[in-house]
Amino acid sequence: MKRAIEFLSILEAAGADVRRHMNISNFGERQLCCERLQRRKAKRMKSRSDRKWAFLRDALIAASVLAVVGCNSAPSKTEKNISQQKNAATATNNAPDIDLNCVINHIQSPPESFHYSFKDESSNSWQEEADVTPQTINGSFTNNFVPGPQAFHGSPREVSSNLMAIGRLASAFALVRNSPAVLREGTEKVNGYDTVKYSIDTARGTATEQGLYSATLGKGGFEKGTVWTITEGCPVKLVLDEELHSKDGSVTGKAHYEEAMVRK
Repeated sequence: MKRAIEFLSILEAAGADVRRHMNISNFGERQLCCERLQRRKAKRMKSRSDRKWAFLRDALIAASVLAVVGCNSAPSKTEKNISQQKNAATATNNAPDIDLNCVINHIQSPPESFHYSFKDESSNSWQEEADVTPQTINGSFTNNFVPGPQAFHGSPREVSSNLMAIGRLASAFALVRNSPAVLREGTEKVNGYDTVKYSIDTARGTATEQGLYSATLGKGGFEKGTVWTITEGCPVKLVLDEELHSKDGSVTGKAHYEEAMVRK
């Protein structure tokens, strides 16, 4: 608020300066003999006046903004509490994003050899298995729309598109990203990799976050599981259960997901 008052003082001085430079009364008393000189003088005065008033207009707008910001800059207790809780959660987790794209990148451009698997047990079940090397991929997939496992073989560039079902988890992880639902549990050696273990549980979180989970998953719905990631946030093992509820709390859908990359 003090800054806004100081700014308004500057504006007042600027306004006096405008009046002084415009000198309207003196201008009316001056009678130039030459009409050409009168036109030139009038043109200069108009240009100077326009610039000064434009400055005053913009400065007054800026002063109003400063005044509003100054008077409303103190956060409410609720805002402070939410901010403190999120900061505390971030400090506790110190977690990178769980990066599903990292899995896709490893399949499309394999940096090493590994066995890959993905499973979705739901009303729209899907399963993938593959041995992946930098040169070739030998794998298969199956779902509700094919009579049995569909085998494929080729270079990563040619056949990696058959192993993209992990994209189904994008919305599930977007919901809990950077929230207290994801909690660091320590480090473990898993599938041949040094990993960081994270638990996922939407029962954790602030009232605001619980409202978001309820709106997305339904009253009583949840996401719960465990993820093991390497340095880039790439999950080399993942187990996740998701349950969707209707407004009355009844179950409308269930899904169980598993993913693994096993180093060879």
